[in-house]
Amino acid sequence: MNFKHLAISTVLCACSLSFAGGKYWNVDEGGTTMKFLSMPTSPRSAALAGAGVATPQGFSEVSRNPLATTSSNSAQAGIGHIVFSSNVDAKLTSVYFGLPFEYANTSAAVEYLGYGDIEGRDEEGFKLEDYGAMAWAVQLGIGSKPSIFNWAISARFASQTIDNSTAIALLADGGASFKLNRYITFGATVTNFGWVSEYESEEESAPMALQAGITGSHPILEIFDIAVHADAYRRADYNPEWRFGGELLYKKSLAFRAGYAYRDKTDSGISAGLGIVFGRFQFDYAYASSPVLDGNHLFHLGIGF
Repeated sequence: MNFKHLAISTVLCACSLSFAGGKYWNVDEGGTTMKFLSMPTSPRSAALAGAGVATPQGFSEVSRNPLATTSSNSAQAGIGHIVFSSNVDAKLTSVYFGLPFEYANTSAAVEYLGYGDIEGRDEEGFKLEDYGAMAWAVQLGIGSKPSIFNWAISARFASQTIDNSTAIALLADGGASFKLNRYITFGATVTNFGWVSEYESEEESAPMALQAGITGSHPILEIFDIAVHADAYRRADYNPEWRFGGELLYKKSLAFRAGYAYRDKTDSGISAGLGIVFGRFQFDYAYASSPVLDGNHLFHLGIGF
């Protein structure tokens, strides 16, 4: 039975790669739009530098990892918030809900990104009036119940407005994971595959990305659990990057996390964070560093039902 599940996972990964071709996959550096859709909104994911795609720990990660829909047998709702550095002057708020049914899990999420006033400049660099920008997205997902083999898909509508121009997008995510044994899990996802409207008569490309990873976990002294993650990630407009993360859990109620993302020819980054579970409530925090733009602070508060 395990070989069957492994074969299905391999086929799904191959299909994802086959779709990731042509103009959708070979985009000029920095040439995608709505890049916020590829940025972690979950403090756990951010603290792990984006690693851990194979083993999401809750519905809170569903905005960027479709496999999060398969992560729990209990309903959960929560809110996340990102405070960017003063160099960016933006804030992102996301709300999610996960609801398991008898044969499948479902999820929903909404997010809003707002910017402060942006200084306008003409082509010659002369100052113009300030302008505003904002973006938002809404999504629905469905996936398997937590099992040895997991699958999930989601559909997303997104909109981005800069000054007086707006672009919209219809996008899809998909993923599969396979638990080889008690300690090892493989997973892969394709995110933001789909269509983006023109922006000021210019053709745009979605921030489509492929990610594959492996997670190894092991209990220690019956009170600790340690997990190590190693992922490969590529967005359509950048070279591949390698993501590594680790977690130390104490009695499944206190988690310490850290991660490192190696990006060729661009800035690498170190991240860290923690998570606290108290009854039905869960709080997570992460600091994601950026050598150029300083760091971002991510917060999450969730409640289980």
